[in-house]
Amino acid sequence: MKKIYYLLCLLPLMPLVSSCDDEEAEVVLLQNPESQPVTLSSIAPDYGFVGDQFTLTGTNFGGGVDFIQVFIGENEAEVLTCTDTEVKVLVPKEATTGRISVRFMGQEVNSDLMFRVMGKPSVEQMKPLFGMEGAQKAWGFVGSEITFSGSELGGSQEDVKVIFKGATNTPAEIVSWSEEEFKVKVPEGAVSGKLTLTVGSQTLNTPYEFRLVEHAAVSGITPQQGYKGCEVTISGKSLGDETTKGQTKVWFGDKAGTVLSCENEKITVKVPGDLTIGQSYDVKLSTAFETVEQMLKFKVVEEPKDFTGDIQSGYLANPITLSGTNMPATADALKVMFGDKEGKILEYKDGSLQVEIPSNASIGKVKLSLIDAGVEFVVNDKFEIKAAPVIEYCDVAVFAGETMKITGANLSALPVTVMIGNQQVSSTPSVSDTEITFTVPANLSGDVKVILNFGENVRPAECEVTVLPAQTGDITNYVLENTSSPFAIEGNGLKGWNTNSIFYGNPYVEKDGNVWMALNGKNNTWNGALFQSTTLPKGKYRFSITVADVDAGTNRNVVLFAVMEGKDTPFPGISDDPKPGHFISQDKLLGVMNIKDQPNPVVATHSFEMTMDKSLPVTIGFATMLGDTRYLYISEIKVEHIE
Repeated sequence: MKKIYYLLCLLPLMPLVSSCDDEEAEVVLLQNPESQPVTLSSIAPDYGFVGDQFTLTGTNFGGGVDFIQVFIGENEAEVLTCTDTEVKVLVPKEATTGRISVRFMGQEVNSDLMFRVMGKPSVEQMKPLFGMEGAQKAWGFVGSEITFSGSELGGSQEDVKVIFKGATNTPAEIVSWSEEEFKVKVPEGAVSGKLTLTVGSQTLNTPYEFRLVEHAAVSGITPQQGYKGCEVTISGKSLGDETTKGQTKVWFGDKAGTVLSCENEKITVKVPGDLTIGQSYDVKLSTAFETVEQMLKFKVVEEPKDFTGDIQSGYLANPITLSGTNMPATADALKVMFGDKEGKILEYKDGSLQVEIPSNASIGKVKLSLIDAGVEFVVNDKFEIKAAPVIEYCDVAVFAGETMKITGANLSALPVTVMIGNQQVSSTPSVSDTEITFTVPANLSGDVKVILNFGENVRPAECEVTVLPAQTGDITNYVLENTSSPFAIEGNGLKGWNTNSIFYGNPYVEKDGNVWMALNGKNNTWNGALFQSTTLPKGKYRFSITVADVDAGTNRNVVLFAVMEGKDTPFPGISDDPKPGHFISQDKLLGVMNIKDQPNPVVATHSFEMTMDKSLPVTIGFATMLGDTRYLYISEIKVEHIE
């Protein structure tokens, strides 16, 4: 009966087409090989001659001869029949004794199943070996001996040649030989990999690859003293890797440690838990290949105890102090845990720790513990983490003698004193859980720092504020730089003022003995901006712009003076549709004035007023839409605090 094989994972993509000729066909669905791994369980018979057949049993063979390959060592055998659990194989002419492996749909499955080819030389075993079944390798040092065992291994020693990878020019020296066993010496230049073995004219399969091993050496143990059950690191070279970890042994006296990891230059070991405190032990290492003669020393010390300090409670993201007896000499391997979160060690001296409670720790009761070299010591299993005061906002600018506001969370959790500009606020602050308000001293001015002190166990909360003199009227010099003629020139610009990439020409002009601010026109360069950033307290303000000279024409020519929320906030684009001279976006716009009044601007002072209900960083300046050769010159900019 004809069989049609489909991969199950591809079946939905294939058209369901058949003909009269296929009426008797059996459709075999091959499962997804990634979810159905192949297994090999037995071989029968396990010996035979070239041309003989044998049967492999296992699972998930698929059922199709076109999808599976069977190998005897390096020699591919012909698959005669295949079901999901059984494969019949023909021994090929070139085959020699070897281990069975299978390839199926991208899987490669090696096994310890051996097929012995009768009438041919064969190697069935190699020594020494290391590794788990199915992944074993022969191994040796340069100069050490490898033993090959089998049958019909030539009529004399001269029939046998072994070539090691990396030493391809000269066959390895044969130390001894018989028809059933011979030994060779690992040559100089050999590297890990497959061996080439010939007996007479026959190339043989070898049951294992070869791994070249270098002699191990140890250089130290860290730490040299510690607790029962702690983790130590042995340093050196050629110590092994994860494939040799299971055969690596470390002894403390006559007690075996637990090897946690194994790398070429270091091994991590857990010290036995039944050692004696105060005693020093000889530490001895055995790799998978040899016992290292060099000896190390490790001393068992007393465990930390009798903890004192801030061991009952602390505030989130703030430091606590912790001391104890028998504390480690250094904090190199020390961790402080608050539940499952590690605190940051800020200072360690004479057995005393200052450590910061992590900001992502859980509020409430958690286990406070020390972990040193992998050993945990519980300080308090009900340590309470409290929410700490946090500043979320403070006024960025304020007038002296007026009220300043700070908002946040947990602000009333602890008594607070307020420092501003290195002096304590004399009036009693008004405090709630989310807000602190106080009166700014009347004698302050300039950029100062505000510090909220909540006590020695809580880090102060800080913010900065600009304090302006307690006055109404002209405050220009306190909030803006370089605001009147003669304007100060710096390079090709005006000192303190910035321009955007669209701004045309120099932002100043020297005319009639004056140095004026210049806003120049150029077709197709709309939305040029000249600006600077500052901070303003809450209050009512008047902004005045004095035009010294102008040729701005009519129609689309526009100059806007604006106050935008935020530092270095970009000015929106200008449009004259549906109305002349307006920003197309009002986002972040706090106040605006069209200096170029229709139909013609006036050489005069132009003003507008605006109110801010909270202190803000602001961007103050000009946006232009002027045509070719048009201009507007400014002699003064004034800012007044009205109320």
